[in-house]
Amino acid sequence: MLGRGVLSRLHCLTEQDSFSLTLYLDIDQNKQSNRKGGHVVQAEAMLRQIKSKHAKDREVSKAVTAALGLVHELKTSGKTAVVVSHPGIGLAEVHQLQVGLPTSVHWRRGAFLRPIVEAMDEHERYGVVLADTQRARLFTVQLGELVEHEDLVSETAQKTRAHGTDQWRAQSRQDRHHDEKAALHAKRAIDALHDLSLKAPFDRLIVAGPRKAASQIVRLLPRRLQGKLVETISLPVNAPSRTVLGSILKVQERVEREHESTLVDGLLAELHDGGKAVSDFAPVVDAVNQGRVWKLVYGKGFASEGGECSDCGCYLPMPGSPCSYCGGDVAPVLHCVDRLSQSVLDMGGRVEVVDGLASRKLAGVGSIGAVLRY
Repeated sequence: MLGRGVLSRLHCLTEQDSFSLTLYLDIDQNKQSNRKGGHVVQAEAMLRQIKSKHAKDREVSKAVTAALGLVHELKTSGKTAVVVSHPGIGLAEVHQLQVGLPTSVHWRRGAFLRPIVEAMDEHERYGVVLADTQRARLFTVQLGELVEHEDLVSETAQKTRAHGTDQWRAQSRQDRHHDEKAALHAKRAIDALHDLSLKAPFDRLIVAGPRKAASQIVRLLPRRLQGKLVETISLPVNAPSRTVLGSILKVQERVEREHESTLVDGLLAELHDGGKAVSDFAPVVDAVNQGRVWKLVYGKGFASEGGECSDCGCYLPMPGSPCSYCGGDVAPVLHCVDRLSQSVLDMGGRVEVVDGLASRKLAGVGSIGAVLRY
């Protein structure tokens, strides 16, 4: 799994003076075009194109050769392959993701990580505990990938019906004994969940299982885990992994849409009150150039052409005209939103791509906005 540790290490490439090659490749074997090495043909065409674009740069040639070697050796198991090659420090690695990302190739200073960061925002890491009174299974879910970490089984006997002359008292004792064992099992599951949160930190928590067992775990959760809880769902404890993943992804999508709607509402409120926010493409570009953007927000699919000054490196909403900051020449940039997003991330900001209702709300103010630092 491509986690935050790997992202942090790749982000450090921006500290290098030399450039890195980043390739996003569609390797989904459910697609006919990717079978029988179709994804390799696609990679060769893309890398050949960027190599010809920088024909005089020997470093590009080295990076392309290393990337092609990784693609040829790749045993596909995901939907997207992310290949990063940096000849200057001898780095060449490939990671597979279980979510589809747009195919693209980039030669720039530092690895181009915006698509992954956006996907991680869309698919936050979830912790999941699926339990009944005897068994507890612990999972994490991120970027469409389900990992089962632990499967605990406790000696909690099933409830039985007492017999004999003192049936009522015997039944009461058996029920109390069963409830004590079930509570101990729930606490054991929570202890394991706490340990998991330290080894593989997750952003949100889902408790699943038969209603009574799930409710008991929720009641016993410590405050730190209680604050991460987003939903309790009904699932049999022996549910197959595919069923567990499907249920979690449905919750995840709904929670993300609700979060996005709240975020856009806050941005619109700041705009209405003349607060720390701007909207529409030109004001957002200006705020990025000034380093004022804390959170960049735009609708899924939003695209706009812009320009980049060859002298000062600032972005401009209109290519062709002289730079409004230094008067230098401005070259056109086809995917200017990508460049803006990467700049915000490089400055320690956040990028949110919104969909559904939130995207429709944002469309009323230009489909792009920013919450400002000052």
